[in-house]
Amino acid sequence: MKKRILIVDDDIKTLKILKKYLEDEYDVVIENAGYRFVKKMGSYDADLILLDIEMPVVNGLQAFDELLGNPEVKDTPVVFLSGVSNPNLVRELTAKGAAGCIVKNIPKEELIAQLTKVFSDEEKRASVIEILILDDDIAHLRSMRDTLLTNDYKVKVVRCTFDAVEYIKTHHPNMFIIGRDQSGLAPREVYDSIASTIRSEGVVSLLMEDTFFTSELVDLVKRALDNNTRGI
Repeated sequence: MKKRILIVDDDIKTLKILKKYLEDEYDVVIENAGYRFVKKMGSYDADLILLDIEMPVVNGLQAFDELLGNPEVKDTPVVFLSGVSNPNLVRELTAKGAAGCIVKNIPKEELIAQLTKVFSDEEKRASVIEILILDDDIAHLRSMRDTLLTNDYKVKVVRCTFDAVEYIKTHHPNMFIIGRDQSGLAPREVYDSIASTIRSEGVVSLLMEDTFFTSELVDLVKRALDNNTRGI
């Protein structure tokens, strides 16, 4: 079965060109209004979304924020469409969780190659377990990070709750290990303050304990993931 690509752009000419480029390889659906995309985003059943940045009423950046807040579609890879090449914009969008950004006049072969890479990267990402660790103690962070990296986990470390929330919303890690926040909040207090985000994103959460700085850490992580424990 062909993968489905949704193209969202208010420019009909661009929609027609991109659809023609892709329809031999993919099942292509088009939408020419950002506000309609936001209303119907859960109904397109797309495997990837090409999203124009500049659109009236609801632009691509606003639509992307809505998508990230929708559990039904938040994990769908989004590649932005731009009228000009802008490396700074690409970095900004990928930092927010976009799968990429391409110019609208991209040649057909290059477009297909980039989308093929996005799908390949998504498959690889889905097979890797990512763990987010929050703690104010740098030695603790390094100890846990090194232990988990040697066991083939992908690891991101942060020191404040705000950064943790932003990362959870944009990168959707599999697990969140919660230590003491930079402001002094204890692990349980951190969890209670952002429990709704943790639950809505479906992140397995563990409160940090002394055993997390020993060889038992890997076993604790494996058991929690196997049990698919959501929250505390």
